[in-house]
Amino acid sequence: MAEAPPSTRVKVITGNEAAAEACRLARVKIVGFFPIGPSDEVGESLVQMMKRGELDARVIDLENERSVVNAQIVATQAGVRSCFSTNSEGLVFAYQPLFWAAYARVPILVHVAHRAMEPPTMIVTDDHDTIIFRDAHWIQYFCENPQEVLDTTLQAYRVIEDHEVLLPVFVTYAGWEVSHSSFPVEVPAQEDVDRYLPPFRLPPELDFVAMDFREYYGKRRIASIGWVHEYMELRYKVDRALNGTGRTRIVEADEEFRRVFGRGWGGLGELYRTDDAEVVLVTMGNVAALARHTVDDLRAEGKPVGMLKVRTLRPFPTEEVRSALRRARVAVLLDRNPVSLLFQEVRAALYGQPNQPLVLGRVVALGGRDLTSLDMRELAEEGFEAARTGKGEPEVSWRFRVAREGDRR
Repeated sequence: MAEAPPSTRVKVITGNEAAAEACRLARVKIVGFFPIGPSDEVGESLVQMMKRGELDARVIDLENERSVVNAQIVATQAGVRSCFSTNSEGLVFAYQPLFWAAYARVPILVHVAHRAMEPPTMIVTDDHDTIIFRDAHWIQYFCENPQEVLDTTLQAYRVIEDHEVLLPVFVTYAGWEVSHSSFPVEVPAQEDVDRYLPPFRLPPELDFVAMDFREYYGKRRIASIGWVHEYMELRYKVDRALNGTGRTRIVEADEEFRRVFGRGWGGLGELYRTDDAEVVLVTMGNVAALARHTVDDLRAEGKPVGMLKVRTLRPFPTEEVRSALRRARVAVLLDRNPVSLLFQEVRAALYGQPNQPLVLGRVVALGGRDLTSLDMRELAEEGFEAARTGKGEPEVSWRFRVAREGDRR
């Protein structure tokens, strides 16, 4: 890690603690809480900060996640910055208000420490729980480590509170592997964060404290019929806020973060040694760390391999995908979910492009199954074999075996 600027502290903390530190630095005033592991440590850490006098906020502790998200929405509509942390079944329990937040243009933030969906009962990770909401017009960040969790949370508030965006956001990371693993994290000074992240202000027409409710709800005699003439336009504005302005603001927020704090995360995605790569590994979340390490090892052996880390599932980094794969012969897509998400998204991004690479979808490490450096090497070598033969079959497969050092003896 590069030397920290003088205004920062380096602390050894978990991903959940990094999320809590970011919320403290963002000066949240409402903390949503309903216990579910592995996300509940975020709320617990924030409560401890309140007791120590480090955070001036209130806790919303209701009977279930749906109620908590509803309360978070109302608090945000009143102009109060809030946060909530949940995952898997807890996230799905709040299904209805999560959609409501997007289409009412309420910029709430939810941390998700990924946990596999039931049945069977699992407490370990894959990223299916937020992928379920990929069509809900939420911004979705996938973080690699606690440092990225902290930094991305601050960036996310800046993006979603922009008056031309006003959308909710998931800031996600691997349950247990990141949520409960300790890393050295640079925690910036409060004055630097205040300079980067301005106080939360809603536009008057969406601020429940300032708005004219008679105009908002009563301007049409029969609202359910009257809105027919504007519904399509409203949905178009939401889509443009995500895939138009939101895309731009995410990149700008990351660039400004680099100027203020000396580090950034690539905006929508990170291209790593892809310029002359014959094979590119495409990843999300903490799988990127292992892929990057494997790329360096194989490069040392003279093998032209690179990595694309997808940082935002929504908006999807279409141009970054095309740039990373413009010279590649094979893309190996590493999906930590049972629906081959990256395979679908990358294939769609490449549709109609000239000189498309072979695309191999590989489902890996579901439910906390190990993924080793030898696994990653074998997956890359599979890509090189496909490049040699010109055949990428099967297009999608599941990797069940875990490669160990003893396998190579």
